[in-house]
Amino acid sequence: MRPARPLQLAALGAVLALATGCGDDTEDVSAEELISRGDELCREGQERFAEVQVETPANADQAGEQTEELVEIASEELDELRRMRPPEDVRDRYDRYLEAREEALDRLERGRDAAAEGDSRGYAEAQTELADGRGEREKLARAAGFKACSARNP
Repeated sequence: MRPARPLQLAALGAVLALATGCGDDTEDVSAEELISRGDELCREGQERFAEVQVETPANADQAGEQTEELVEIASEELDELRRMRPPEDVRDRYDRYLEAREEALDRLERGRDAAAEGDSRGYAEAQTELADGRGEREKLARAAGFKACSARNP
């Protein structure tokens, strides 16, 4: 008998995961756990954003590179937030907050794309829209019970 190849094993694992329902990576959390873990994710994201934004970009290339880093950070953070499924009494407020974060990520991506194309006007518009939505995101974060997430999140 010949040993299984890595690709065959990976395919078998994927089939088994789908068949047993293990493909869902969301986790039910209590409201307290949601706030604790969510605020920790937001604090970490804010720190990473601050590190990336220490220097002001001098040109479109630098702005694009910096914004790409911010997109990666915001995307990772949003993915982690999405993995948590809070109790029903919190879920609507949490979902509205996540939707606002998705819109912010979209604006970051538009800014990144504009910078990559040398479109300074498009970049500035995306940045302005991102800043204009900050207050609403903070309000939604507070409504969901967050403290750190309601303080200058992306």
